[in-house]
Amino acid sequence: MKKYLLLTLFATLIFTACNSKIDFTIDPPKPVIYNSDLLISETSTAINTSSGTRPHYVELYNGTNTSVNLADYAIGYISVTDLTTLTTWSFPTNNFLILSSTLAAEKCYVIASPQSDPLIIKSDITWGTTSTASASAGLPLQLSGNSAIALLKKDLSGTFTLNGTKYKIIDVFGSPLVARVQCQGTVSVRNNMMWTIAGEVNDTRNRTFFRKATVIKPTLDWEKAKGTSAVDSEWIISGDKAWDFTNIGLPTQ
Repeated sequence: MKKYLLLTLFATLIFTACNSKIDFTIDPPKPVIYNSDLLISETSTAINTSSGTRPHYVELYNGTNTSVNLADYAIGYISVTDLTTLTTWSFPTNNFLILSSTLAAEKCYVIASPQSDPLIIKSDITWGTTSTASASAGLPLQLSGNSAIALLKKDLSGTFTLNGTKYKIIDVFGSPLVARVQCQGTVSVRNNMMWTIAGEVNDTRNRTFFRKATVIKPTLDWEKAKGTSAVDSEWIISGDKAWDFTNIGLPTQ
């Protein structure tokens, strides 16, 4: 009897296995989400370096799905003079750089200070003052905790005229329209003020900043972009005087 019972169970299993449906459906790949335009993807501030060089640079990232004509863009620079005075963006003759060349999709373009070490800061172009006699924060690229960068794009309705052409701001790092706070770190004769970024409230003057890979479009809203914590900020920030240049020229992962 047991023999027949075992044969019956075995036959049932075979029948069930042969009649069960095997799903060979392959899940469709998730669509790739491309950036809507160029954006500022990395930058570095430094006021106290042991080498005497200034590792200041601004990196742009083309996260779109096509090459971009950089001649349609410009970089503008401005620094603030106190903690609370809010001013509009302005770009005197020496404080903007009209770009050129072509930037391929998913590639970066690095603009560095002439005072940076080219062996450390790998750049596509240098821009700014070469003077070491006076480290004026009002001159590019003297980036510190109170220096702001704007990415501008040609636009017939733009409010900024650079070399006779209209531009509009599409992305920012820092903003003269947002108040600063007093630095709590080492006192600097240049300045002692900063924007809080990603929850850092003591000193953002000697850091490297990386735009999070989840950011897919530029923004004018610096108050929101800088965030109030590491979670809600659009930026990842290095430790104090722990500059990280290993990702220069590469998209943030």
